[in-house]
Amino acid sequence: MRIRTFTRRSATPARIAGLAAVLLLFTFLYLPARPARAGVAVGTSAGGFLGFEVGASSAGLAGANTSVASGASAQFWNPSLLAGTAQPQVSIMHATWLENLQYEWIGYARPLGPKLGTGSVSVAYFHMPSLAGVDQFDNPTGEFRVYDMAITFGLARPVAKGINVGANAKLIRQTLATVSGTGAAVDLGASTRIAGTSVGLTMQNLGPDISLGGGSYSLPRQIRLGASHEFLADRLMLAADYNLPQTYYNDLRIGAEIRPHPMIAARIGYRHEFGVRDDPATGLSYGLGAHVGPVNVDYAMTPDNDFSDVHRLSFGYTFGGAQEKPEPIRPEPKQRPAPQPPVPKGPPVIAAVPEPKAPAPIVAPPPAKAAPEPQPAPAAPQQPAREMYEVVLGTYQSEASARAELKALQILGFSVKDAQITLEPGRGYKLSLARLGSKKSANDLAASLTRLSFTASVEIARP
Repeated sequence: MRIRTFTRRSATPARIAGLAAVLLLFTFLYLPARPARAGVAVGTSAGGFLGFEVGASSAGLAGANTSVASGASAQFWNPSLLAGTAQPQVSIMHATWLENLQYEWIGYARPLGPKLGTGSVSVAYFHMPSLAGVDQFDNPTGEFRVYDMAITFGLARPVAKGINVGANAKLIRQTLATVSGTGAAVDLGASTRIAGTSVGLTMQNLGPDISLGGGSYSLPRQIRLGASHEFLADRLMLAADYNLPQTYYNDLRIGAEIRPHPMIAARIGYRHEFGVRDDPATGLSYGLGAHVGPVNVDYAMTPDNDFSDVHRLSFGYTFGGAQEKPEPIRPEPKQRPAPQPPVPKGPPVIAAVPEPKAPAPIVAPPPAKAAPEPQPAPAAPQQPAREMYEVVLGTYQSEASARAELKALQILGFSVKDAQITLEPGRGYKLSLARLGSKKSANDLAASLTRLSFTASVEIARP
């Protein structure tokens, strides 16, 4: 959801109470999984590929994405962020690391209706070329494969005004030559907006241990906390995440996205690991993105001095995002002046003198005066065109984003039958929720949106 200025109010007590309940639930679920000791069990988990972050746009922000992820890749970062999806979406990512290590990810999300919310599915595949095996005498033993795979199913929906939740279920498979293991895990996520700031919370990879080669290994569980805010009419976005992994050191991510044009985005991020000085994971990342109609293309590079740089390239497509066009603004009908009554054409009417009933010496009444000629009614003054007031929620980079906002308003109970999305050159897509003849009614509607952490403005409608 995009925010514009009208009035600024604090978050409602109901929303704060709802978010607090979600936080408590997540805390109770996660605390039993945290090690009951001060040390950190670095490198004692299986399924490490589950932590390989998805999406080049997020990598450009150094992973500060728990509150801002969009498209089908939001399933990885915070499944609740898919709750406002208005059109089916697909995302594809390819990443290279250490020359031979390849990571492929494909995801799909689509709305399932107001009751179910948004469903999603994805496949992650981490692999490398087959390796030639040898025994202790260097005799060939044949080739063997090394790969990891996860299939994830997700569901997201609103549970209260302004609060979304989501969950993922994962099937995990790891193979290292003749050693393999299978497991399952779940992710839980929640998101909301407080005073114009997006807030997200995710718990990832909750599940039983995986058995590999006779040993039992826990999954890389972690908590992600994130917040983001947009400035300069949505041209600048700042985001921050704080991550608490179970088997590694906590880290802080900070990212910025600059949009000099609705179709172009430049990103930079910084990640800091708190456990070890000069940790190779600490450092900057960079990214670029382009949005053309229903297509998104993003690239990110994460420098690595100890190993090789990590390059990510991802594509996104929104089905129906380019075919739907906003309805044109219909001009208000002009009011015509009231018709004038016709002017009588005949001679004036003279009242006749009544005849006496019988001859009598009475005085005849004086003749009646002529009736005045009826005057034509004055022409009704032409009424000026009625002034209309428009409740506007701002401009968006794409029509799909505006329609997603409109879908969120419909889920929250607002009438969207009179809503219009229009393209304004140089600014993006403008979302007008309603046109009202009363300024007070328009202000009341904008105030209702503001109480739900939207920010609306009231403008005089253009004819």
